[in-house]
Amino acid sequence: MVSTAVILIVGIAGVQAIAMMNSKAAAMRIFNNARSAVQRNIDTAMGVPYTTTSVPAILATTPATGTVYVDSGSGNLENVVLMSNGTTPLVTGTMTRTVVAQANSESQALLSITFSLTYTFRKHNYIYSMTTLRAPDS
Repeated sequence: MVSTAVILIVGIAGVQAIAMMNSKAAAMRIFNNARSAVQRNIDTAMGVPYTTTSVPAILATTPATGTVYVDSGSGNLENVVLMSNGTTPLVTGTMTRTVVAQANSESQALLSITFSLTYTFRKHNYIYSMTTLRAPDS
């Protein structure tokens, strides 16, 4: 009888541990999708040609609070995760782009670029943000 109870307790604990690991794994997969969306935009901002006479749209200055930026989604929502059909969004979030002039001793047109993606998954709010500096090419 005691051995049956021990086996039952170990079995229940094992199932609970596996369920918790699966839940955390799902949250981390979505976090990685958010990270790749933010990284994609940072890479674009760093790779686009930029001179003081030709400023691309992704590097246009914004208010200090940023503006909503959508590169894959619709309206004001960025697609974080799509369903298995590849077209229906499962998790969406709000991407914010902030580009402000950065003061420096060289008086160069240095820009501070920040992309932040805010999304909700299983009633928890998450945010992923990256910042970089960009100087003109010439």
